[in-house]
Amino acid sequence: MGVSVRKAMQIGGLQQCKVVAGEQGLDRTIDYITVMEVPDVIQWLKGNDLLLTSLYAIKDDEEAIGRLVDQLDEVGSSALAIKTHRYVTEIPEAIIEAGNRLRLPIIQIEGEVSYLDIMTPLMELLLRSREADNEALEPFFQWITELAMGGKGIQPLVEAVQQITENPITVGSDIPSLDSLHKGRNVAPLTLAQKNELKTAKRSIRMQRLLDNQETSCIVTPLLFNGTLYGDVTCWQTTRDFRERDLIVLDRMVLLLALEFLKAITKADVEQTFKDDFLSEVLLGNLKDKEEVISRAALFGWDLRKNYQVLSIAFAPKASENVEQQDPLILQEEKRKLLRKIKEIFRFDAHKIIESIQRDVLVVLYPIPREILKGEPKSKRPRLSDGQEETIRSVADSLIQQLAQEFEDIKFVIGVGRFHPGLEGIHISYMESMKAIKLSKPISRDSGCIHYEDLGIYRILSPFADQEEKEAIYAETIGKLVDYDRSNNSNLVTSLNEYFAHNCVLSETASKLFVHVNTMKYRLQKIEQLTGCSVHDAEERLLLHIGLKLHSIL
Repeated sequence: MGVSVRKAMQIGGLQQCKVVAGEQGLDRTIDYITVMEVPDVIQWLKGNDLLLTSLYAIKDDEEAIGRLVDQLDEVGSSALAIKTHRYVTEIPEAIIEAGNRLRLPIIQIEGEVSYLDIMTPLMELLLRSREADNEALEPFFQWITELAMGGKGIQPLVEAVQQITENPITVGSDIPSLDSLHKGRNVAPLTLAQKNELKTAKRSIRMQRLLDNQETSCIVTPLLFNGTLYGDVTCWQTTRDFRERDLIVLDRMVLLLALEFLKAITKADVEQTFKDDFLSEVLLGNLKDKEEVISRAALFGWDLRKNYQVLSIAFAPKASENVEQQDPLILQEEKRKLLRKIKEIFRFDAHKIIESIQRDVLVVLYPIPREILKGEPKSKRPRLSDGQEETIRSVADSLIQQLAQEFEDIKFVIGVGRFHPGLEGIHISYMESMKAIKLSKPISRDSGCIHYEDLGIYRILSPFADQEEKEAIYAETIGKLVDYDRSNNSNLVTSLNEYFAHNCVLSETASKLFVHVNTMKYRLQKIEQLTGCSVHDAEERLLLHIGLKLHSIL
């Protein structure tokens, strides 16, 4: 516990000094003593500081002098003591006015009083006070430790700390199974900037936050695990000014709260593992007893009697290293973050999604109401209505944009399977979504969202098809052109690709390639000569088309 400014004026060299402004703030508490002889010292103040200065660093800067007291009040300083007669003959009027306005004591240090005359006796008193204060806290620490070890939960810890700090305590949590504790108070969430500040500092920080819609001074202590912010403990300055020991109490409380958070994280991980293992069987089509599968799913709160659209989200670091080469703890933390973000994205959605992690793929089952299906003959696969097709595409596009924005160092590719009704449809749609991901490189180019329905000929050219046959077709067609291009520094493959892209119109193709039409005719003749396939024969042209698609894959 610190010393009030009023009491400090009766100690050591301050007995020979006088308060010239801000007398109403004499009950402010001093925890630290700092000397200012450089302009930027204010940013290093901790709060509850007695600042000693001759104003030398800013004596010629009227603007800095005018701002000084306001800046000190903003960081929670206790008093400003100015030594006169050396660099300033008297305390500037702007400082006197601000001291009275903000009730921050302004002290005039007489010429014969040195900084050491003030600092030495005051520091001795502060140190004795801190030692006594820490000793007084030991029984309290023992009490809250017993509360934590006794499994009493978070609420008793909060109530105990509120007694010692004499200020309200709230606990924020990003863990879905662990509700935030605000005791009926309206607490504004931490902003992204505040979260980043806490993650950088890794310690308690003074902040201004909204409590019951009012800007309130507070101390925020982060709950960090593996660099991830899972929550915060906030002490609000509503009853009395903060003391130094409040920081000690909050730091000890956070260590004990970490046990509760770790229990919640571990429980969530175990539950998620059970969910992932069960859903894996559904996605892979292991459905021996459908009714049993539906009953087991109900234990997780899932209704597998509904129809679902499957979205698979592959993720990997943008750097060259493979996901498997990452630290397992870091990888597990990344998966937790991704799952929490998925839940956050869909938290206001009218339809309850099912989310799961399958190795390095996030799987989202998006419910499809039966009434929006198109009427199709029984022999055909039911299709979504045009509006719902557009909704699914919008959901997938929005999902990848939000993930990419949140996780800048991770690359995402979303594979979207076609809609298939029923429990078996989940398996089929999942397999299609995974095929779409595997073919994302030749298909997507810049897009990160691949719909199986858009794959076209690639559906039969996927890695699941016979590799030897694909290589044979490739070697007989485009492979010959590739070899020729390499040997002769030509571009027959590009020319053929552009020719097909422009619907076999010679003039448009030539214009696109910036060559004469006759040059394009010669290239087509050379292609026919090398491959034995005529670009004017439908069957042989299809073979060249397929060869180009294989070229993209192989």
